[in-house]
Amino acid sequence: MRKIWRPIPLHLTMLELLKLKGGTATDKDLYESVKTVYDASYQEFIKTLMKLEINGYVRVGTAKEGSLIIELVRGEE
Repeated sequence: MRKIWRPIPLHLTMLELLKLKGGTATDKDLYESVKTVYDASYQEFIKTLMKLEINGYVRVGTAKEGSLIIELVRGEE
């Protein structure tokens, strides 16, 4: 896989899109939004989501079987 330098990092793109969605979204909904502006695989999306959760920017929980709910936490709203 080739590394591509992007003007805006994926984690910032994800936080911005989550803000636009009112601070809460499902993983599928947020990933579809990310795909419109960023060429990222689902694996890269999940890896970045975990980093955001570890750093305390988002909280991730289960909404229903096979679906995650993501919400902004730390003053990002």
